[in-house]
Amino acid sequence: MAGGQHATAGLGPDDIAELEALGSEPGYDVFLAPARALEGAVEECRSNIALAFHNTKRGVDSVLAREAEIAALPGVNVDELRDLPLLAQGLAFAALRVQRDMRASSFGSLFERAQQLRRKLLKTAEALAEASFLTASDVAASHEGGHRDVVGDCLGLVALFRQNEAKLAGRSPVTPEDVNEVERVAEQLRALLAAPGEGRDTGNSPLLFEATETRDRFWTLLTRRHDVLWRCGAWLFGRDVDMHVPPLQARHPLVRAVVPTSIERAKQQTPAKRGATPIDYAPDSNVRSKVRFMVKVGFDFPSR
Repeated sequence: MAGGQHATAGLGPDDIAELEALGSEPGYDVFLAPARALEGAVEECRSNIALAFHNTKRGVDSVLAREAEIAALPGVNVDELRDLPLLAQGLAFAALRVQRDMRASSFGSLFERAQQLRRKLLKTAEALAEASFLTASDVAASHEGGHRDVVGDCLGLVALFRQNEAKLAGRSPVTPEDVNEVERVAEQLRALLAAPGEGRDTGNSPLLFEATETRDRFWTLLTRRHDVLWRCGAWLFGRDVDMHVPPLQARHPLVRAVVPTSIERAKQQTPAKRGATPIDYAPDSNVRSKVRFMVKVGFDFPSR
């Protein structure tokens, strides 16, 4: 599992309130065993869980509106698809457990201090960029991780101030001692948030690491089962699939209906020649087209 579990640490009050409204302990209990039993790589959850829930629900509603067609597809478990929103709610509950364990451990006060120091360095860097002592691009590059990556932001800002220490001497309220403190706090956070098996302070509670791994396993289970949902949507809706089964982090439909070109419209309007064999647009022809598409998106056909 990848390191850097500080993603969840950056949740603000609004994020937490949204997760509390979505979180389901029964959903967590139902999917805990399947999540723990996952094999292969586990993907770190660095995503908007509430958005994933709403997109999952929309996709399930679209696909199961034609449940009879989906039930006939090979390798598709309709019950697993139906339970996807509950799985997303279990993921929200798992993310809240991580947040609670962070606050209960030595992490809490350390994280608060890191946020304060990051704000100080970032505001100072932006002011120095306004005064042309730093470039705006260098300041932007120092915190590429966004507001959720506290450790990455702190270390990026430390590097920025150290690289420009001579230029900023006497012009910045940030002292070398401040920079050293930011680095020390960031490194302590990194040790606290290290994944199991990575170097870390053994005095810290293992509950945080276990809760983090469980959250990531829930996320991985959701992404894998959502992929099956998407493939079912591809069977039903073809190239318009993302309008009906949006990706987990999509904020709007990514695919629009294809508008025929003028040449294609002209072909459709051209009358068939007398005696010509008409093209079969009957359901069997449609099925053949869908089978070709299903092969393209990767359905596994059972052997006879």
